[in-house]
Amino acid sequence: MKLLSKIVVLFSALVLMSVYNVAFAGDFSANTKQPALVEALNRLEAMHNTKVLNVIKGQNSTNRPIRIMFRDMAVLGYGTCEAVTAKTADGGLTIIISSNYKTAPVEAIACLIAHESVHHENTKTYEEEVRAWTAEVQTWVAFTQVNPSLKSSDSKLVKRLNYLSKLYVNDGNQMTSIANIIANQPAYASLKRV
Repeated sequence: MKLLSKIVVLFSALVLMSVYNVAFAGDFSANTKQPALVEALNRLEAMHNTKVLNVIKGQNSTNRPIRIMFRDMAVLGYGTCEAVTAKTADGGLTIIISSNYKTAPVEAIACLIAHESVHHENTKTYEEEVRAWTAEVQTWVAFTQVNPSLKSSDSKLVKRLNYLSKLYVNDGNQMTSIANIIANQPAYASLKRV
């Protein structure tokens, strides 16, 4: 009888935990309806990345939720970009992520969201770009500390994140090497420095 009561208590606890997780999961319907993007936002929430989530939900330069979507970047004129933050006709912001990454691990997609969330500032400066890459790489490092197996994905995005995190860690958790990459990329040559 004692074993049966322990099983009932354990089962009840599991049911309560699952109800708690569903009841308190973030509502990202104002941001996206695409399941992989919702899951990426849920992963950011699970990692307590409130800075990114607050920006996404409306604590940004527009005071409105930022929409997030997958699109073909070449068709939109963004060539081989992984993601961009764009102003909308009504003054809002949209994060557009390359549709090539629809099947990437959601944690890797979450890193792109973290990166693009910084661009709500829209200062178009080298310093903003470094902050964006910092948010991206720090988010990946946090995810892979919790789940090291994420590093083994064959995803092109994961390979890029692994490379950046290796540079970051080798620099003593500093952005020195990554900042040099940004400084030497033609796409960022026109960014002003403050």
